Amino acid sequence: MPKFLTLGVKMSSLPVYLELLKRDLIAFRREFRVKFIDTVILFFTNVMAFGYFLQQEGVPDGYAAFFVVGAIASFGFVEIVGKVGVQLADMGGARTIFHTLVMPIRSRMVFFYMGTSWAITSMLLSALLFPIGKLLVFTEWHLETISYARLIPIFITANLFFGFFALWLTGVIKDMTNLNSLWLRYIAPMWMFGGYVYSWQSAYDLNHMVGYLSLINPMIYVMEGMRAAALGQEGYLPYWFSFSMLWVFIGLCFWHGSKKLKSKLDCL
Repeated sequence: MPKFLTLGVKMSSLPVYLELLKRDLIAFRREFRVKFIDTVILFFTNVMAFGYFLQQEGVPDGYAAFFVVGAIASFGFVEIVGKVGVQLADMGGARTIFHTLVMPIRSRMVFFYMGTSWAITSMLLSALLFPIGKLLVFTEWHLETISYARLIPIFITANLFFGFFALWLTGVIKDMTNLNSLWLRYIAPMWMFGGYVYSWQSAYDLNHMVGYLSLINPMIYVMEGMRAAALGQEGYLPYWFSFSMLWVFIGLCFWHGSKKLKSKLDCL
């Protein structure tokens, strides 16, 4: 492509990117009510089962608040299955993604749009779980422990990680026939061993090697960072360490995910 045409494509990428985001948000608004109801039901059942009923088995006081923050933090991770499934189905069927790729926008920018779009819709839903979570554990979660200057950045960062992790999975999973592996190989192990029901310190106290090995799981940084911001730093990995590590994983997921999708879609 001539140099001046390449420059034109690069300059037009941002307006197209913003229009694509706008289109997705309009579509998301139509289905928001149903998705929100489903999210609240899932959130409520998890908090009741793990946050309250489990306390009858001897978990310490305050565990409900600990669990609520983790449940809010991990919501976007659960959503990954649906996002990846829809995208794989499109690639194997209607292939509407090719309509986007022929627009005056670089292919890498298309993949960036996909990751950020998924992150934004996840944020819009999970942000509403904070007041609901506070109501569910009203006496255990004290507002004075929340550092909003830390909670907002880590919340945005966690959801960006979910969006770009979904992008990476879309690139590495071959097709819909392998979708079952998504839950068994990726989501369940990362979720269960990512601090969903326990802290990193608990894993470290159980066995130092287990604690160190869990540091390769990006979900541990989502959980520890969110809890450090919402419940206080004591007992969790250093906030800025968790925050920084998530950005490392975001960069790796975008880089490798874009590379795999370019190959899969035969992009220039």
